[in-house]
Amino acid sequence: MRIPLFVLFAGVITLASFASAKDKKTKAAPEDPKDAIEVVGHIPLTDGPVTRFLTTQHYSSYYLYAEHGAGKNVTLIDVTKTNQPLVLANVPNASGSGSESLSMVAGTAALVTSEVAAPVAASAPQTLRIMDFSVPQSPKVAREFTGVTATSTDDRGLVFVANADGIWILRRHLADDPGVDKAYANYVLYGSSMYPLNH
Repeated sequence: MRIPLFVLFAGVITLASFASAKDKKTKAAPEDPKDAIEVVGHIPLTDGPVTRFLTTQHYSSYYLYAEHGAGKNVTLIDVTKTNQPLVLANVPNASGSGSESLSMVAGTAALVTSEVAAPVAASAPQTLRIMDFSVPQSPKVAREFTGVTATSTDDRGLVFVANADGIWILRRHLADDPGVDKAYANYVLYGSSMYPLNH
């Protein structure tokens, strides 16, 4: 018994459309890109709370000086690779007087003062929250840091946060604009005469 060619052809088309419809149902719609502030590095510390940060650069390396209060240790950290921060040294108070603190840093050099005009009261620990406002009507807390004793930023826009769990390195991430991405792809494919970038 021979099956007519048009019946076979109609069966193949029906199966193909059924498979295509099934594919469309299982594929999830791509998520809208989101802006974010994310943790990119963490350093656990055991030398007590950090009271102040000083940031600096030496050639292409970036350094973070974490001060543990006047007269206490200073932790020197290489934060060039933000996802792999490296503690270079824990420098003890050189004078033993308990009153030294950093005034300024420049790369691998630091200006230390032992004269304290008046005792500075430690500020109360704070709570920092990374908020997600991608749905403005229902904002949510993306991450929370409690007991924060010091914060700072550097020239790269990184944020350093210290609490009892150590030092956290945060970086902002702005979502790519799909319209700009498409315009650039068209510019690359078809040239500036058809798709100028400033259009």
